[in-house]
Amino acid sequence: MNPELQRLWALAAVIATAEAALNVASRTLRESSTALLRAGDATLAEVSEATGLDQGELLDLLSRSVPGREPSWKQPGIAGLS
Repeated sequence: MNPELQRLWALAAVIATAEAALNVASRTLRESSTALLRAGDATLAEVSEATGLDQGELLDLLSRSVPGREPSWKQPGIAGLS
């Protein structure tokens, strides 16, 4: 195999590994943020500042992670959205 092609394969493998690790870290950050907010151990502003996540995104995460509850805009029958 061409050495340059081998190098590309190796770089692609490194990138794939890094992307997988980043996805896990991102999911963990969101889950930890949600747990911290739900427990009342920090304010929305504090978690937003610490994580860099937008407060709206954090609120969305909170509403999505309650079993059986979806944001109001996803519920059937909301005017203009069904």
